[in-house]
Amino acid sequence: MLVCVVLLASWMGEAGGGHSVGEWALAVFLLAALALIASIVDALRFAASRWAAAALGLFAAYTAWTIASLLWSPNRGDAWIGAGLTLLYLLAFWLVVGLVPLGKSRHWVLAASALGPAVVAASTLPRLVPRMDPLFDSLEGDFGGRLRGTVNYYNGEAAFLLVPFWVAVYLGGSPRVHPLLRGAVLAGAVLSADVAVLAQSRGAMVAMAASLPVFFLLSGQRLRGLFALAPIALALLAAFPNLNEVYLAVPDHERARVAIERALPTVWLTAAGAGLYGLLWGLVDGRWRPPRSLTRTVGGIALVGTLAALVLGAAAFTERAGNPVEWGQQKWEAFKTDDRTGEDQGRYLSAGGMGRYTYWQVAWEDFASHPLLGVGTHNYEATFYRLRERSAGFTRQPHSLPLEVLAERGVVGGVLFFGFLGVCVGAGLRRRFGSLDSDGKAQVGAMVAAVAYWFVHSGVEWFWQVPAVTLPAVVYLAMLVGAWERAENASPRWPLRAVGAGVAVLAVAAVTPLYVADRYLTQSYVAQALGGGLPAVERAQLFNPASSELRLREAELAARSGDWDRAEEAYRDAIRLNPDHFLPHALLAQLYVARGDPTAALSSYLEALARNPFDEEVGLNRGAIDVLARAEVTTTPVRFTSEGTELGRLTLTVANDTRERAVQRSTTLPSDTSVLLVWPADTTDPLRMEGVLDPVDLAFVDADGYVTEIESVDRTDEEVRSQQPYRMVVEANRGFFEDHGILPGSRAVFATFP
Repeated sequence: MLVCVVLLASWMGEAGGGHSVGEWALAVFLLAALALIASIVDALRFAASRWAAAALGLFAAYTAWTIASLLWSPNRGDAWIGAGLTLLYLLAFWLVVGLVPLGKSRHWVLAASALGPAVVAASTLPRLVPRMDPLFDSLEGDFGGRLRGTVNYYNGEAAFLLVPFWVAVYLGGSPRVHPLLRGAVLAGAVLSADVAVLAQSRGAMVAMAASLPVFFLLSGQRLRGLFALAPIALALLAAFPNLNEVYLAVPDHERARVAIERALPTVWLTAAGAGLYGLLWGLVDGRWRPPRSLTRTVGGIALVGTLAALVLGAAAFTERAGNPVEWGQQKWEAFKTDDRTGEDQGRYLSAGGMGRYTYWQVAWEDFASHPLLGVGTHNYEATFYRLRERSAGFTRQPHSLPLEVLAERGVVGGVLFFGFLGVCVGAGLRRRFGSLDSDGKAQVGAMVAAVAYWFVHSGVEWFWQVPAVTLPAVVYLAMLVGAWERAENASPRWPLRAVGAGVAVLAVAAVTPLYVADRYLTQSYVAQALGGGLPAVERAQLFNPASSELRLREAELAARSGDWDRAEEAYRDAIRLNPDHFLPHALLAQLYVARGDPTAALSSYLEALARNPFDEEVGLNRGAIDVLARAEVTTTPVRFTSEGTELGRLTLTVANDTRERAVQRSTTLPSDTSVLLVWPADTTDPLRMEGVLDPVDLAFVDADGYVTEIESVDRTDEEVRSQQPYRMVVEANRGFFEDHGILPGSRAVFATFP
């Protein structure tokens, strides 16, 4: 049963990582059924351990807090999904803690966690050429193509394959593991590592570097660990040049095919070599054990050699990179500014953060503004678009598990979650430095290293939403805190059994509506061509009335069928269910444009921009500017920004009639009021001056809202010409733009004031 729990992660790894409700909900149903049956028939054994009880209590409390966050989450539909996902992890943890004391072999459980991803990696390799387009991701402007793999996300693919890496190394060197199994896990580790290289994940590289010393510091069999790691490292060293060439070649399919075919023989041969190495080592282990003196001598030589390699490597690095502190500062600046220098030779040479620094800034601001409760589970997305200081692409999570917990669940959630992690790891370390033998110590070292890898990589990613990555870590945490000896008479009292059954029932009750609604949503896409999309969406809404996504789907289908009123109502329902997100307002604006109502469209664009002022992905500002010339409005707000900073704001009097498009002012306007002259298309015509009695400044603005020129006007008879095409002109009192630091390149954002 424990092996089945572990293999769920591998199944989800093959099926998209388990990211969607339709994938992870099935795992919830299976685990809930196991937990319910085990609780009813008294099949679990909870040994009398305060550590296990504390871990279960903390994780259960964290789950309850996650569910409670629906009460203060603006978007309760997404919070509901987050609560269901947390119930999945609680069920897995509960089952493993209860099943470990039955005395089942930990080795088989650990082997399943390592071999499952290895099998997925082995099945991926033959598909690289025939399924190149879905498996690889090559975006316009990228230097190469990264493997998205079966997880459908490159960093997730790498983490799925590498979370159990140190467990595989431990098993490959353990004398208590069957030789065939030792060979299999070492061969599988080579395949997993090689496929992970194709994902070109820098986070994986950092996490491996961070977890390596954890493994060797805590392992009770360091020499065995080193000898188990050696064939994997040598295999990776042999295959890396060809694997990196695949990344560089992918944009050219023919070149990529050749690179893959060149790399595969090396991958298969080195994996077979590592497997044979593990098999032979295991056979020798069963017949001969080296004397302790020889082990110590070889261990000392290995230690000296390792230290020498580290010293030489550090010296070579310093000679090449210069001052390590300055090098680190340069890399940190490159990370913050998303500098991609070096990617033309491989992503491992680049330090660009791909927007993560901005993600983290917003997450920290969420926590600082909502320290106790957080903004609500899975409610980071809306605040990201509203609070970010520059365009950083699309995202739904802050790409950092610690910040995600704090931002969305506050300090209460943080104490519960990090307390849970601390208790699990602390329990394992207590046993490691206590009564365990050398193999048990090595096992603890491997699992703590695996958890360290997961936590470090999750620190720069959104792996809580990828069960294929996080579920193995939850299993390792449960094994660390669970009993190490068989518990014959540790049957839980009926209250604990009732709690287990209750959690299983709660999980099914919470997730079933989400799953059914997701099935109907999927059906709406299949039935769309047959005219059956809307009925499917209506049925989905019956099961999940809190989902704004279902309202957006309804609006999309209604608009396609020409039912404008229903589409408008559905968009307004989506706004009600997800009030802080820009997208429903933006889509409603586009609906009004299609209906020929520029005034209503402008109003919705202004609301969307108030929630996403630095948008450069959707074109909200351009949309607002396009309808301004046709909208029947007398005033509109504008915010001038530059590099994420608001410089100033004005309330503009709109002059969009052809006869009014001239600079004319007989009296000085208040400092926070000005005039906006709008054209329906780009123009380079000179600007006429009529009745200007006071000096004014003119800002010429293009169709995207960027200031192209700023000119000063002193005389009535003066004619002003722009050197570049412009769409509008903002007229302000003399000195306004200079006083507020508004220069060419600044942006005029037409958004309502917060």
